[in-house]
Amino acid sequence: MEQMENLPEEEKDMVMQLPNSYFERGKEEGVKKGKQEGKQEIALELIARGMPIDQIAEITKLKIEDIEKLASE
Repeated sequence: MEQMENLPEEEKDMVMQLPNSYFERGKEEGVKKGKQEGKQEIALELIARGMPIDQIAEITKLKIEDIEKLASE
């Protein structure tokens, strides 16, 4: 913290905002990952119910290749 005292005000503000920007970026990544995992869970359920892969892709917006991979696992 002592080193920050020597920084110009503009740079202090920038440094103080870094944790917030990383937090926001991490939160966005987590939401994005959560949505992807949710789509995969839905796709797996639809596969189990015998729905055609092209319809699953249309509903979930996942790539057909990704759904085929899920189906083979």
